[in-house]
Amino acid sequence: MAPDPRFRYLYVIWAVLECLFFGGLLYGWGSLVFVLKEIGVYSEMCDDYAKNGSLSDDLTLGVRSSTISSVRYSIIGNGSYAEYNTSSPDAAGDTRQNLECPERDKRLTLVFTIGSMMFCAGCAVMGQINFKYGTRATRLCALMCFTLGGLLTGFTSHEVPWLIFPGLSLLGIGGIPLLMTGTQFSMLFTKGSSTVVALLSGSFDASSGVVLIFKLLHEQGISLRSSMLVITGAHFLTLISTFFFLPRGFISKARPGLMAEDAVHNEAGVELIGRISGHMDKTDKETEIEKEPKEETKCKGKKLPPIKSCIMSPTYYLHVIWLSILQLRFYYFLGSLNAWLNSMLNTKEEVSYFTNVCLFTMMCGFITSPMAGLVYDIHKRIFGDSRSQLRRDLMPAVPPLAFTSVLGIALSVLQLFDNPSVLYPTFIFNTVFRSFIYSMGAAYINVMFPSEYFGLLYGLMIILSGIISLAQYILFIWAETYGFTVVNGFLIAFMATSLVHPFSQWYFCRRAESEGIIQSC
Repeated sequence: MAPDPRFRYLYVIWAVLECLFFGGLLYGWGSLVFVLKEIGVYSEMCDDYAKNGSLSDDLTLGVRSSTISSVRYSIIGNGSYAEYNTSSPDAAGDTRQNLECPERDKRLTLVFTIGSMMFCAGCAVMGQINFKYGTRATRLCALMCFTLGGLLTGFTSHEVPWLIFPGLSLLGIGGIPLLMTGTQFSMLFTKGSSTVVALLSGSFDASSGVVLIFKLLHEQGISLRSSMLVITGAHFLTLISTFFFLPRGFISKARPGLMAEDAVHNEAGVELIGRISGHMDKTDKETEIEKEPKEETKCKGKKLPPIKSCIMSPTYYLHVIWLSILQLRFYYFLGSLNAWLNSMLNTKEEVSYFTNVCLFTMMCGFITSPMAGLVYDIHKRIFGDSRSQLRRDLMPAVPPLAFTSVLGIALSVLQLFDNPSVLYPTFIFNTVFRSFIYSMGAAYINVMFPSEYFGLLYGLMIILSGIISLAQYILFIWAETYGFTVVNGFLIAFMATSLVHPFSQWYFCRRAESEGIIQSC
């Protein structure tokens, strides 16, 4: 049964709350890694480093690391050494938090790298499930993944630290379908659909604040395990929308016949971009012109373009490359946040404070993400009178796509400054940057391709970009060896290559408009 359009605002509010509380817990890694260090996860690596990794250097300075009875002396971040009672877990955890421990940082960064990769892979798998079996099956699979991930993460401890690997991965896999299926509610709106998608994306981003709350509760004595058990139990509330708000299959477009119209426009757009970019010969051009009078007949049906034609079109693969480049920049920022702050700041308290500031700022993605959707919808009206259908579809995306790339460049420039005062604008730019990445990533596909293909195309895009995001671990090792400044300098140039996507879309639109090709039903 299709949802009643009269309650579409209620549906959107519920979908926003789902994404806010359960969607993007992976993005709260900056807070989670702080708590994991506090409870001693992989702290044995710091013991090895204290005894072996820096022992020879310290001996030349007259500093020793030894174990006497239950007291151990270890080197801490400011170059001095501290003692703690090994029989006191709290004291040990506090010292380990401050200990310079590159081996532990590498292991925890690997946790996030694998988690983000599995998040992307899970998105592709869920996209396939969504495409073949519909919305309800997808959300039930997500419920099982999130439940298992929440339990594994909650029971992660110093004794069983490896649970965080599958735990974080399953939390991500179980969260993304909430966004994937929730975007269908935008189909109930004839105007402002991109704003709805952006609002859902923003709430998905702001869910990092849930993990920040876990960190604050941990500082008040409430364990991570208790917090994870509560959020895991609360996730079963998503069954309400699964069985009462969303259909078993898919939500169709708001206007009658729009699905078929989108299909024809997309198929024509794929052909036109291929011709402009030199992928069609003269015979293809003549065939296309001959087909134009028949488009009115095709619009009466509901034939969708072949999925292969969508995947192989420049409209799609350039967008995938664009997202892959920018997502790598965002994931690297999150994955290296704790290590970067430790390299810049002097005390654990400062690191904790700025971690909180970063995550509080990211929660504002709930506000900044709709801005991306609004920019997109405004430009739809601006270019609504274009002669060619291609320009009407593509051109509204060019300004927000280009602006997102510029934000990525600006974020890399800010990170060149090794000064705590720059952290505030850095966190703000990161929040806006992230909001535009995923708002535009989803809204672009939602507009340019049929709604039935959204889950599949979005999932494929995320898995391909996830493969690229594995390079974040290489960047982290590079930063550990040569410093964060060198890596951020490289990222400035790397981010600039993402501008190819909006400029190419602008070029395709300009050619289509100048040739006066009108493709509409």
